[in-house]
This record gives sequence, C-alpha cells and structure tokens, in this order.
Amino acid sequence: MIYTAKPATFTKIEQVLRLLSFQRFWQAIRDVTRTSWTKRELILELTRRDIGASHAGHGLGSLWSYIQPLIIIGVYLLIFGFVIGSKIAITESFPGDYPSYIAVGLIAWLGVQASIVKATGALTGNSNLVKQVVFPIETLPIASVFGALWPFGPALLLVLGYKTVFGGGLPVTALLLPIVLLMQVALCVGLAFTLAGLTCFVRDLREFVGLFCLIAMYITPAVYLPEWVPISFQALLYLNPFSYLTWVYQDALFFGAILHPWAWLVLLLMSAFSLSFGFRLFKKLKPHYGNVL
Repeated sequence: MIYTAKPATFTKIEQVLRLLSFQRFWQAIRDVTRTSWTKRELILELTRRDIGASHAGHGLGSLWSYIQPLIIIGVYLLIFGFVIGSKIAITESFPGDYPSYIAVGLIAWLGVQASIVKATGALTGNSNLVKQVVFPIETLPIASVFGALWPFGPALLLVLGYKTVFGGGLPVTALLLPIVLLMQVALCVGLAFTLAGLTCFVRDLREFVGLFCLIAMYITPAVYLPEWVPISFQALLYLNPFSYLTWVYQDALFFGAILHPWAWLVLLLMSAFSLSFGFRLFKKLKPHYGNVL
C-alpha cells in the first residue's frame, strides 16, 4: 500500500520551510528594522509609558525603574564580589579585580532577563491595543525590550565607572560596546517577538520564563570563571545561549582582548536568527491574537 500524505501535512511542512527560508530571513530583518525606524516615535512613547506605568502612584515614580537595577548590581557585588570573593583564592594571573568581573557579567545577564520576562506580557498586557485593527502591534514587543533595557543605562554607567576607578581602567576594547549593545538588543527583540506571540496561546509561558531565568543565572559565567566549574558540568555553560553574551561583554569591558572569538560569532548569528525568526513567527500568528485575548 502506498501512503499518500494529506494536503494539510504538506501545508505544515511548507510553512516550516518558509520560516527557515534564507531569503525570508534577511527580508524579516529589513522589515523589523524599517518598522523600528518608521515607528520610532510611537515606540519611544510606548517605552516611556511602560517605564512610568510600572510604578505609577509611587512616591518616586519611574525613578524606581532606575533604582532597582542599581540596588541589584550593588547587592550582587557585595555578596559575590566582596563577601564570597574574599574567601576565594584569585590567582595573580587573573586580569583585574573580581568585583569588576562580576559587575560586567551581571549587567549583561540582568538586562536580558528583564527583557524576556517583560516580553511575555507585551501583548497580553495591552489587549485593548492588540484588538485595534489599525494599531501596529509589532511595536509592542520592541517597546517592551527598550522599556526593560533603558533603566539599566545608569547601572551600566556605574559598572563602567567602577571599572575605570577601581578595576584598573577601561580597556581599548570598550570601544566595541556599541556593537555589543546592538547585538544584545537584536537578540532581545527577537526573543520578545517569539515570547509575546506564544504567550497569547500559552499563558503559563510567563512562569516558565521566570523559572528559566532563575536557573540560567547560575549556569551563566557571570559570577565565576568557567574553569571553576567541574568538567562534567561545563557543557551546561555552552548550552546556555546567554553565556555567549556574557563572554562578549567580558572580552569588551573586562579582559581587554578578544579571548572568546567564537562567542562573538555565535552571538552575531544567534542575534540575527532570533530577530528574523521571532519577527516572522510573530507575523504568522498575528491574525489570531485578537481571538485569544
């Protein structure tokens, strides 16, 4: 007996192949870039609203959005950098001080963590806007990322200042920071498109993302050197996609040299794929958002 596949099967396979199409890959990147530029004023307004609304009615208002990252960085520095760090034997070959190493790694990871957690509510938290036919809902995940990353600006300046004054100064490779930030934003926006769209159908996804962030914090080489991890567990560092962002940050701001060239390549490819795939998936699911919200 010859098995004949149903037309619906071919349709699903075709849809998957379209998502993986190289031509559509670059087209999606161009589309999301064009959307971000043409709708920049709307995205900026949504970002301001997002930052302000999160602490509306509080005495300090939106200042809390900037204070919290500073406190988090400060607490981690105190616990891991000074308390635990004073008990760890750091060899003389370690290029810099341990608190600087922790600060650089944390600023990379915490920004991503805030972005993907906030992205899960980009659509579900704005159902009134999603149901408006004329509203460009593609701007909501983008604005959620900027709303999450923007408050980390002062924290990043604090890390740069600490590295300059107490960590032996900023290396020349710090000039690569704009490129690193661009790849980070692309990675986060792509993940935001994916998570924002899927959360409309799977509401528990927000909880899964929260649990993942809790676990990923400890399998990201932000507060320890990879060499400190037992060999049997080091594979987890390479399976964690956010380890590569941490290594790139450390190369640019801490080590002062490209010690992890493969991490730069992986992050570049990962960011481009995340942005393209996430945007195309978001557009594919777009006709159904209004029905499930």
